[in-house]
Amino acid sequence: MRLKLKGVYESHKKLRTGAYITYYYLRGFGALKPIEGDEDAPFYPGSMAFMRSYQAAVEAPRKARVDGTLQEVLDGYRASPDFSKLAKRTKSDYEGHLDKIAAAKLLEKGPAFATYPLAAVDDPKIRKRLLDWRDRLAKSSPRQADATFGVLRIVLEWARDRGMISNNHATRPKKVYKADRSEQLWLPEHIEAFRAVAEPEMALALDLALWTGQRQTDVLKLGWSSYKDGRLVFRQGKRKRKVDMPVPSALKAILDKTPRRASTILTTAAGKPWTTDPRPINFMHHWRKTTLAAGLDGLHFHDLRGTACTNLADANCTPSEIAAVLGWTLKTVMEMLDRYQAMTAAQSNSAVAKLESRHTTAERSAERGE
Repeated sequence: MRLKLKGVYESHKKLRTGAYITYYYLRGFGALKPIEGDEDAPFYPGSMAFMRSYQAAVEAPRKARVDGTLQEVLDGYRASPDFSKLAKRTKSDYEGHLDKIAAAKLLEKGPAFATYPLAAVDDPKIRKRLLDWRDRLAKSSPRQADATFGVLRIVLEWARDRGMISNNHATRPKKVYKADRSEQLWLPEHIEAFRAVAEPEMALALDLALWTGQRQTDVLKLGWSSYKDGRLVFRQGKRKRKVDMPVPSALKAILDKTPRRASTILTTAAGKPWTTDPRPINFMHHWRKTTLAAGLDGLHFHDLRGTACTNLADANCTPSEIAAVLGWTLKTVMEMLDRYQAMTAAQSNSAVAKLESRHTTAERSAERGE
C-alpha cells in the first residue's frame, strides 16, 4: 500500500535498459534512501523500510539541534532504564520536573536551559546560575524547588556516568526547604481521638500504618496475599525493598477479623480497593476529613512512619532491628530518630534510670571501700 506523505515527491529516471527507476525526496531534506540494514528491503511510501527512512529524515533537523546540548541528556535519560524502572507515581513527578528543567531560563534574557551546549553544562561557572535559578523557584515553593533541583542532579549524574559531561555541578546543594515535624508524633491521646470518630476503613488504615511504618501508597496496596502464616511479606513500591516481618499480636487480631472483600487489605466502604493511580486522592480526602473531626489538624498520615520508628526505639529495638521491620536503610532510621525521638519521654526516662543506677552502684562501692 502506497501512502501520500507530506513533503514527499517522486522523480522518475529512465535507465539505458529502458526500465524506469523511482527516486524519492523529502522537501527541505533531500533524497530519501534506505537506512543501514534496509538496503535490500522493498522501498516505497508505506513500506517499513521507507517509513524508517522517512522518520529519520523528519527527525534529522531536531537531532541536529539537540546533539551536544542538555536536551540530548534529557532525551537520553527519559529513554533510559533508569527512568523506565521508576514507579508510575515517581515517573509522573519526574516528567514535570524534567519539563521545568528544559524550559528554565538561567539568565533572565537567555535561552532555555535545554539548548545549552554540554560544554557550558560542564563549566564550573554554571553552578552559581543553577543555584540562583533554584532560589528563584523557591520563592513560590521551596519544597518543589528542592525536588526539581534533585531531579537535575540525578539527570546530570546519569550524563556524567556515561561520559557526556565530566562534572555534575548540581551535587550536594543545601536544601532551601526544611520541614520540622519533630513535634508531629501520633501520641496515644491522638490515636484514641482518631479512633473515636473513624470509620472502620480509616481505623484499619491507622492500625496498619502504626504497626508497619510504611508509606501511604504501600499501605493502600498491601494485599491479603502478603499476609501468610502470621507474617507480612511484601516489596515496597518506591525503593523496591523487601519487607518480611512477623505480625504483632494486636495487628494479627485485627486482620483475622477483617472481612476479605477485595485483593487488598484496605478497601473503601463499598469494598473496593482504594485508587492509587496516580495519587490516592479519594483516600486522602477521607483521611483528612477524619483527622479534622478528631481535632487533629496538623497531623499527617506520613507522621505515622516517624511514630512507628519512635515506638520501636522506645521498646529498646536497635537501629538495625528497626530497619529490618520497616524496610528502611540505617540512614533513614537514624534520620527519623533524630527528628522525632526527642518528643517522647521514654528514652530520656531510660537514660536517667541507667545514670541513677550507675551512680547508686558507685556510691555503694565507695561505702564498701572498693
